[in-house]
This record gives sequence, structure tokens and C-alpha cells, in this order.
Amino acid sequence: MTFMNNNANIKQFQLIKFINENSSDDHVISKITIVLRRDKIEAPYYMITKIRLSSCIDLPENGIIHAMDILNHARRHNLTEDAYAEIESMIKDTCIESESVKISETDEQLKMVLMSRNDDEIRNLFKNYGKLFDKIDNLID
Repeated sequence: MTFMNNNANIKQFQLIKFINENSSDDHVISKITIVLRRDKIEAPYYMITKIRLSSCIDLPENGIIHAMDILNHARRHNLTEDAYAEIESMIKDTCIESESVKISETDEQLKMVLMSRNDDEIRNLFKNYGKLFDKIDNLID
């Protein structure tokens, strides 16, 4: 398979932005989870990103009915200490908790969960956290 030799990097956040911008459905729901961990012996600086996108059908008499999962994606990164510190700093310095953004922290882990329930909310997430998403997308070049 030649595509394996091209060092391809699927830019996960660019992909969900593309899906959102090219979808005619106003009810694309997203959940993005970013977990930074520093408790593993074999990989002391570690990050997991999970992205889920769903499309829904809105029926006024029945409420919202899930129609389809569009994307369910997870990526794991072994990070350098510097990359870990930079991403951790970006989350702590620029992310404000709200109904759409939840942040939790322990000694070993920093977790950020971003939720959007429609087109406008997902666009706002990209406007507010685009630099963080770009930093994560560009970890592999």
C-alpha cells in the first residue's frame, strides 16, 4: 500500500471543520475530548484526542432523533516535554469553562471536553480554540 509510505497526516480538526462547513445539516453535534497525561512510565508525556460527530433529524412532534454517526475518531500521541507543556499552557491560559467547554485536572491528567449542538456552536469552537486545534493537528508533519 503506497499511501502508508507517504507519511500522510490526517489533520483531525481540519477534517471536522471541513465536514461542518460542507454539511447541509444544521444539527451536526460534536464532542471533542483532549486528555493530557503524564503518568505512564513508558510514555511520560501523552495525549489522547477523541472526536465524535453525529448528524440528527429534527422532528417537531418527536424532538430530535439521531440519524447517523458521521465520525468516531481517536488519536494517541507520545509528546515531548516541551510539546506537552505548550499544549497544557494553551488549555489552561485560553480555555474558559462554559456550558460547551468543561475542564478537569488531577496531578496526572488534564482533560478538556468541548461540546457543540449545532453549526454555530461548532464554528465558535473553531474561532475560540483554532490555535489549539492547529497545534495538535501539526504535531505530526
